Amino acid sequence: MALITRGRVWVNDEATAKKLQEKGFGEEKEGKVLLSPEETLFLIEKRRDFPVEDTKGNMLGFDDLMKEFSKRDKDFPRKYIVFRDVRGRGFIVKTGFKFGTHYRIYGRGIKPGEGHAMWLIHVVPEEFKCDFHTFSGKVRLAQNVRKKMIYAVVDKEGDITYYKIERFSP
Repeated sequence: MALITRGRVWVNDEATAKKLQEKGFGEEKEGKVLLSPEETLFLIEKRRDFPVEDTKGNMLGFDDLMKEFSKRDKDFPRKYIVFRDVRGRGFIVKTGFKFGTHYRIYGRGIKPGEGHAMWLIHVVPEEFKCDFHTFSGKVRLAQNVRKKMIYAVVDKEGDITYYKIERFSP
């Protein structure tokens, strides 16, 4: 059982929380496990037995939570498509905000705290535009922290194209 309060999803059941953390979901805070919005939707979509309720005791489904999370972040549906794709391929996905990106990705079999992320992913729509200064800044940051920079471009149909961008010094 998970509880959503102020847009944050907490797993209170100790056994469930432990199983989720073993699989790379959530992070421990205040003696509980806090799930990201993406992790919550992924678990609901993949495990039909993952109940989430609000503070009034109402059970919330996938569509209810997608609306709630999208109200807080207009780019959430696009980011969730990428999260679901990467996580579905067996990678652990965590927030990349401290790196100025949407996600940091751990290789298969590598857990946060036991190893380092390999990639940083920034999710953009197909009509995304930026200047080279911004673009190269993200690539430099990724390389400075020994990671590869990936742009995930999501088109209007929800298809994803991944671009790995590297800095080249002759």
